[in-house]
Amino acid sequence: MAVGLKEIASDLNLGLSTVAQALGGRGTISPRTRRLVVEHAAKLGYTPNRLAQRMRQDRTGVIGLIVPDVVLSPYVEVVQHLFQMVEAKGLELQIALTEFYSSMEDRAFKSMLSSRVDGVIAKVGFHRWEDVPGDHYLRRARDMGVPVVLYSNPIAGSGLPHLIHPMFESVKLVVRHLVGLGHRRIAAMVPAVKPFGGAMQGWLTAIREELTRIAPDVRLQIVGLPMGTGDEEGPRGVFKEYVNQNHPQHAIPAGRYLYRQAMSVAEPPTALIAYADPVAIGAIFQAQAEGLKIGRDVAIAGCAQLATSHFCPISLTSVDRRPRVYAEKLLGMLCAHIDPKTRPGAPGTDEVEPLLVIGESTVGG
Repeated sequence: MAVGLKEIASDLNLGLSTVAQALGGRGTISPRTRRLVVEHAAKLGYTPNRLAQRMRQDRTGVIGLIVPDVVLSPYVEVVQHLFQMVEAKGLELQIALTEFYSSMEDRAFKSMLSSRVDGVIAKVGFHRWEDVPGDHYLRRARDMGVPVVLYSNPIAGSGLPHLIHPMFESVKLVVRHLVGLGHRRIAAMVPAVKPFGGAMQGWLTAIREELTRIAPDVRLQIVGLPMGTGDEEGPRGVFKEYVNQNHPQHAIPAGRYLYRQAMSVAEPPTALIAYADPVAIGAIFQAQAEGLKIGRDVAIAGCAQLATSHFCPISLTSVDRRPRVYAEKLLGMLCAHIDPKTRPGAPGTDEVEPLLVIGESTVGG
């Protein structure tokens, strides 16, 4: 049975408040009494009730983080950096995973509010405030004045601060690189079934905008996955609902398929851009199996460097989205909105400048 303050006070014949102050490092208790209480508490195996302590404080020292997943995903490095940064500040990080389900996002916010976190960093699926259900705990968080900083995408009409995800600027860097190498037939490989979702549509729009700006003569080909039942082997044979573009089990066969589709036209592209690096690696595997020299016969690039990107058989041209800087900006923005002194001037948005990483996959000889 857990040992509480009452047991310690009774054993030592001290008042409850004296024991609480001694263990909390407060009050004007003598060093001898404080040492006696601390030693006896350790002997009994006492651990403080953090939830009860939080309820008695205006600030709990706990930061909430809500993300869809952390397995082979672009979130994992940001999460790791956030954990280290929060710990360095003497705070705690409470993490919830939602797997892109609105119901789990609602439950995550409910859990954060019940834990009385000081603020939340969240990646959610809503794009418009009007789409957030009236009883969703994200609405309650905003109404209660709990600071929420959105990870990667704004919710139009919410007024919530957000950090701009460098996805669109990343692919523009890749486009400029390929155009600069002289490519005039480029394919965009999208690991999804049409109609593509909002993020993928935005990614394609960024490609079109950059080509219009710097090379309107470039022919852009867009390839996606076929509709499937989820029962067959291949790109959509893992999950019926979607292809996880960051998981090798999904992405490698998807990349192979998308490469074959792109190269099946009369005038195939000389360069291909993948929505995710693991998809680009799958395309490279397929091109190598067909005897092509990557970087000379065909250029293949990703646009978001992950830890798994380094498993590519050759160095992959991609983009470093600087996850540590991203984590710093997320936490800095949230802390600015938590602190009453800085809240009035706290930024509503910020962004990270991505860095192009050039590898053999586009310039190999």
